[in-house]
Amino acid sequence: MAKKRFLSIEEKRSWLADIFRDSAGEYSQADKFKAMIEDTRLAMLETENARPEARQTPLPGIPMELLRHLPPPLREPKS
Repeated sequence: MAKKRFLSIEEKRSWLADIFRDSAGEYSQADKFKAMIEDTRLAMLETENARPEARQTPLPGIPMELLRHLPPPLREPKS
């Protein structure tokens, strides 16, 4: 069987968790912070893939009623 070319999200998150939970001092606090941020991003990707309706909300926290009152986007002038 051929090896998979890319890591899955689960494999990436496992690797990042190992960095974040490092107690041997191999990784700096900055590395751990970066691992935590990347893990959060991957978790959000997993959530979006699991719930396609999550992608339909244009901006979090802004009700659709308010967005309907915005004017249409301006078009670039033609040169």
